Amino acid sequence: QGPRERAAGASHRPTRRPHSPKSPMGKDRRKEKAAVDEALGKQQDKYGKKGDGKKDAAAPEKSFSHQECRHILVQKQSQALSIAEEIHDGKITFNEAAFKYSEDKAGAYGLLGWKSANELDPDFWRAALDCKEGDWLREPVKTQWGWHIIMVQGRKTLKKK
Repeated sequence: QGPRERAAGASHRPTRRPHSPKSPMGKDRRKEKAAVDEALGKQQDKYGKKGDGKKDAAAPEKSFSHQECRHILVQKQSQALSIAEEIHDGKITFNEAAFKYSEDKAGAYGLLGWKSANELDPDFWRAALDCKEGDWLREPVKTQWGWHIIMVQGRKTLKKK
């Protein structure tokens, strides 16, 4: 069918092929990335944060003398893991979990306040150093007092009095 025949009223429509996965259209790579992240164990929690709460090794570190920490203290690792899972799944907030589960004798419902390295258990301090500011560690930490789920709220250098 030539151009004159088309102009004379005969319509020519190309046949549409059904969309197939092998078509030249681009793929939605977000699904692939999500599958890869899941396979690598990267999980996304209720707030869209991925990972395990640990800092990126490439990020530059400012010096500080004190960390403001919260924690949930329990005696059994299995209990600490189940609490961490509840928080990660968004069933309960960190602060609600500290209020409900923490066996901390200080009575501050998990708030430790600003502490220096010599005021905290060395294992607790080292673990807190791995934590991103404003986040919490997904893996409980063992100290002489029991198992801790740690949240670092802030870091700064405090002058000696």
